[in-house]
Amino acid sequence: MNTQYFKNCQNFDEAKNLYRKLARENHPDYGGDTATMQEINRQWAEYQANAARSDARTRQAKAHAEGKKSAADFHDLDDLAEVLRVKVESLLNISPEIIVEVCGLWIWVTGETRKHHAAIKAVEGMRYAHDKQAWYFAAVPSFNRQKRTLDEIRNMHGSQVFSRQRTDEDPQPVAAGLPA
Repeated sequence: MNTQYFKNCQNFDEAKNLYRKLARENHPDYGGDTATMQEINRQWAEYQANAARSDARTRQAKAHAEGKKSAADFHDLDDLAEVLRVKVESLLNISPEIIVEVCGLWIWVTGETRKHHAAIKAVEGMRYAHDKQAWYFAAVPSFNRQKRTLDEIRNMHGSQVFSRQRTDEDPQPVAAGLPA
């Protein structure tokens, strides 16, 4: 059976209606042939996968035209993991006074960020969230615009804190009002 059941469909709704019609006509429970129904199901699954890829490419092209990224840009998790690793490493090299935390696919930076403002800002993609008093890097853009606290974000996505040990080369903190 080399029939292309869905090749003439102009859109997803048309293909879905055709699939339902073919299923009613060819399902073994309604007197149809098992092999024919299996081929219809195979082609329907292939059509759905192609339609999903096409939709993702369309959304991606639209986002790129607007200078943005779409979720389709982040499907290679190996690349995403490498991006996160490089950012965390860059941030940890700034100072042991800052706390770097990965929550989901975002990096949050807290601690003594004020005096390291310029160095944090120099790490590509870092932005400041005034309401959270924290810096962040969104490895995958969020389409959810609800206001959440850092604790709520930690509870939703989990959290892994990274810090750097002080070395002899790091300046030692001086307590306010005490001689050095």
